[in-house]
Amino acid sequence: MTIDFPEVRFRGTLRPSQAEAISVIEQQLNSGKKRLHIVAPPGSGKTVLGLYLWAQHVRRPALVLSPNSAIQSQWAARTDLFHSPVDTRQFVTTDSEQNALLTSLTYQSVTLPRQGDSEIEEAALEYWIELLIAREQAQDPLEAFTWIADLKQHNPDYYEKRFRTYRKTVRDQLVLSGNALDLLHTSSQETLTQLKSRGVGLIIFDECHHLMGHWGRVLADAHDFLEQPVIIGLTATPPDEKGKLQEDIDRYHNFFGPIDYEVPIPAVVKDGYLAPYQDLAYFVRPATEELTYIANTDDQLQQIMETLCSEKEATPLISDGDDPTDTSLVPQERVEPLPEWLLSRLQNLELPSGKVDDWTTFERRDPSLADAARLFLQQRGLELPSHVPPLDITNIDEEIPRLNYWGPVLDRYIRHRLRRSPASEDQELATQTVDQLRLLGLQITETGSQPCASPVGRVIAYSRSKIQALIPVLRAEMQNLGATIRAVVIADFEKTSATSAEVEHLLDEEAGGAIAAFKELVRDPETDKLNPVLLTGSSVLIDDDIGELLQTAAEQWLADRKIEVTLSLQPYDGFHVLNGSGAQWSPRVYVEMITDLFQQGLTCCLVGTRGLLGEGWDANKVNVLVDLTTVTTSMTVNQLRGRSFRLDPDMPTKVANNWDIVCIAPEFTKGLDDYERFIKKHKRLFGVTDDGLIEKGVGHVHAAFTEIKPEGLEGSVQLLNSDMLTRASKRDDSRALWRIGEPYQGLPLKTIELNNGSRVGGSSGFPPFSGIRQPWSSHSLTKAVSQAVLAALQETNLISSNSRMQVGERSGNYIRVFLDQAPEDDCDRFLEAVQQVFGPLQGARYVIPRVVHEIEDTWISSLLPDLLGRYFRKRQEQLAMVHAVPSELARNKQLVSVFEKHWNQYVSPGEACFAYRGKGAELLEHAQRSGLSPHAKIHRKEIFV
Repeated sequence: MTIDFPEVRFRGTLRPSQAEAISVIEQQLNSGKKRLHIVAPPGSGKTVLGLYLWAQHVRRPALVLSPNSAIQSQWAARTDLFHSPVDTRQFVTTDSEQNALLTSLTYQSVTLPRQGDSEIEEAALEYWIELLIAREQAQDPLEAFTWIADLKQHNPDYYEKRFRTYRKTVRDQLVLSGNALDLLHTSSQETLTQLKSRGVGLIIFDECHHLMGHWGRVLADAHDFLEQPVIIGLTATPPDEKGKLQEDIDRYHNFFGPIDYEVPIPAVVKDGYLAPYQDLAYFVRPATEELTYIANTDDQLQQIMETLCSEKEATPLISDGDDPTDTSLVPQERVEPLPEWLLSRLQNLELPSGKVDDWTTFERRDPSLADAARLFLQQRGLELPSHVPPLDITNIDEEIPRLNYWGPVLDRYIRHRLRRSPASEDQELATQTVDQLRLLGLQITETGSQPCASPVGRVIAYSRSKIQALIPVLRAEMQNLGATIRAVVIADFEKTSATSAEVEHLLDEEAGGAIAAFKELVRDPETDKLNPVLLTGSSVLIDDDIGELLQTAAEQWLADRKIEVTLSLQPYDGFHVLNGSGAQWSPRVYVEMITDLFQQGLTCCLVGTRGLLGEGWDANKVNVLVDLTTVTTSMTVNQLRGRSFRLDPDMPTKVANNWDIVCIAPEFTKGLDDYERFIKKHKRLFGVTDDGLIEKGVGHVHAAFTEIKPEGLEGSVQLLNSDMLTRASKRDDSRALWRIGEPYQGLPLKTIELNNGSRVGGSSGFPPFSGIRQPWSSHSLTKAVSQAVLAALQETNLISSNSRMQVGERSGNYIRVFLDQAPEDDCDRFLEAVQQVFGPLQGARYVIPRVVHEIEDTWISSLLPDLLGRYFRKRQEQLAMVHAVPSELARNKQLVSVFEKHWNQYVSPGEACFAYRGKGAELLEHAQRSGLSPHAKIHRKEIFV
C-alpha cells in the first residue's frame, strides 16, 4: 500500500552549511541524479539535512537505515522539527511492521542472515575440511572430518567459534556471487517486502561508511528489489579501504558515487553550531623497565648488524669423530659481508631476477633496494660505483629512520644470500636477524618483507607512562574548569594483554586499557575528586566515594523508564563494581544511564572504550577528551573527536580541549612509533592555529610538529608540555581565534612557515635606519624581507599589484607568510622568492648583504637614566647576514636593481653583487666561512580562512 505524500513543513531554520548543501544537492536532484553522497561531521545536523531533503524535495515514503538503535531513535525524534497533517503514527515509525511516511530501522534488521541453513552448513563443513588438507593438518577428507567431529565433542565452544567463522566465509562468498536476498533471515525478507509495498522512494543510509562489507552487499541487491529509489548516503568520514575486498570497495563507490558535498568542521564551528576546540598533546618517556627492554632490543639488532658487516671466517667441517686426514672434508666458505655484497649488486647491476643493462632499469625494477642500498652505503661512508648516482641527503641519521633503509637491504641479503649459504652459521645468523627484526615490526618471509606487530612498538603504545600522564593533564583541567569539568578518557580496549612472550613482564592484562586508566585516576587524591566511572562492554566500575549515591540515582533512572533491573554494588580496592540483574540489563541501557548521570555531574569523568564511547554516543557537556587509543584511520579518529564538539546550552562559551598522550624514545629504532601515530591521527583533522588560521594536519597543534626532528623532539618535551598546559587554561583565547560568526571560505591558501632563529639574526641587532629604537625580531625581520620581495615582484609585474601580504607570528618563534586573495601563480612565485632569500646560498646568482646596527653604551649614556641615555649610545654598523637574491629577480641587472632598491628601503642598505666572480664571490665565500649564510627552517603548508 502506498501513502499519498502530504504537505510537510520544516519549522526550524537551516544552518548556513545546511543551506549551502541543500542548494548543491537540489541541483543534483533536479538534474535527475538519484545517488547522493554527503560528508558532514558529527553534530553538524546531518539528520535534519536528510529529513529536509526528504520532506521538501524527494517527497516520497522513505526508509532510513542506521548502524545502531541509538541513531535509529535520533532520526525518529528529529521529525519533531517538521509539521504534517498526518497522524504521528503514520508520519514516522521505528517498527518495520507499522506503515508510515518515514521508517527508521537499523542495518541489522534488513540484512540479518539466515540461520541453520543446511546448504550453508554443509558448504562451511566442506570449506573447513579443504582448509585442513591445504594446510597439511589432515591427509584426506576422512581424517579431517574425524578431527572436526572429535573437536565438536570435546571442545564444543571452540568448535562453534571456528565453525561460525567458516559459515560466515561461505555465506559471504554466496552473497558476492549474487544470492544476497535469498540468504536473508525470514524477518529481513518480510521487512523488505513490506517496504516495497509502501512504495519507498528514498533510502537514507546514515553512517554509510559501514557499507563496505556484508551490509553493503545485501543492500545493493535490496536497492534493486525496492525498484531503485533515490539514495542519500550520509557519513562523518569516508570509509577506510585498508584490508577490504576490491569488489566491496568498487561496489561502495558505484553505489554512492563521488562525494557531492562535504561540510568541513570549521564551517560549522564558525557558524556557531559546533563548539570551538583546541587540540593539545602531552609527551612522555617510557617507564624505566620499558626503556631497558627497548634499548636492549636496539643493541641486539646493532650487534647483529655489525656481525653482518664484518668479515666471516670459513666454517670447518671437521667434528670430534672426523679423520683430519680426510681431504674430502674441506672448510665451507662463508658469505661476503653485507656492504661488500651490496656494492657488488650495484657494481654489476644484479637483481635477484638477473642482471640489467643500466642503472635506470635497476632502479625501475627494484626502487626500494636502489634507494635503501645507496642510503646504507652512504651512511657508512662507502663510495658508490661510478655509474650509481648518490642520494642527496645531508644527514641520513636525522632525516630517515634507519629501519626504513635497513629493512629492504636486510630482506634481500637474508633471502638471496644468507639462506642460500651452505654454512650453518650463515643460516643461523639469518634466523637471528629475522627474529630481531620481528621485534621491531618487520617480518621477513620466503617471499619478501612486510610490516608486522611489533612488541617494541606495543610497549611504547601502551606504556605505563601514558596512563600516568592522565594525572597532570586532568589536574590542570580541573583547575581550569572547576565543577564544570566533564572529562572523557577513551582507550582501545577494556584490557590490553600482551601479544608475545617477550613483553609479558612489561605489559600485564590491563596495560594501556580502560581499567588501568580508571585505577590510576581513583588512586590519585586529586583526580579521585572527579568521581570517575568506567564503562566497557562488560563492566561498570564506580569510584567508591559515590558508590551508594550513584546506585540510588541509577535505580531512580531505571524506575522512571520502567526498566526492570536490580542493581548491586560489590566493593573492591578503591572502587565498586556495579552489577545489574534482569533481562533488560545490557550495555545499551547502562551506557545511556551512566551518560545521563555524567551530564548531571554525579560523575565528572567517564573512562571507556572506543567501541562504546565512539560512534552514536552523545554527551554535549564533554569539554575534555583524552585519547589513549592507537587508531589512526580518519573514520575512527573523526568519530572520537566528534564526541567533544557538541554545543552545551548551559555553557554558551564552551571550548573543548582534545588531548593526545604520546610516548617517545627518539634515540631508539621504534621510539617514534607513537609520535608517527599522532601525526597520522591529525592528517585529516582541521584545527585553529595560534595565529587564527585554520590548518589541516598536526601543525595546528603546534608549529614545531611539522618539522621537529627526533633528537629535537625529546629536547623540547618539557617546553612543549608546559606550553600545552598553559594553552589548556586559555580557552577564551582559543575561542577568539576561531572568529565565530565570520564566514568560512574553505579555500586553501598556500603559505610558508619559517623558524629563523639566530642563524638569520632574527633577534640580534637593530634595523639600520635612523630613529628606530626596537631591535629586529623574527616577526619584524621576516615581514620586512617579505615586503621587499613583494614590492620588487609587483614593480616588475611578476605578480599582481593587488596581492596582499599577511605575516603572522606563532609560538616557538615560527613566522607564517602568505598572500591573501591572490592568484595561485602569484602565491607560488612570491613564496618561492621569500624561501630563497631565507634559504642557503648554494646556487645563488646574486647575493646581497644585510647589515644591522649594534648599540653600545658610552661613558655619558651609562651615567644617564635609560630614557635619556639612549640618545648618547653609540651605533655601529655590522654585517649580520648575506642573502640570495630570488632567482626570479636575478635573471638580469635591471631586475636585480629593483630588488636592491626595495631591500634598501625595507631591510638594509647594501649592493646586490654577482656571486660568480669579483666582490660578489668574495662576499659569498666570507659568508659561508663566517657562518653568515641563512639556514632558516622553512615548510610549505596549506591554510584556510
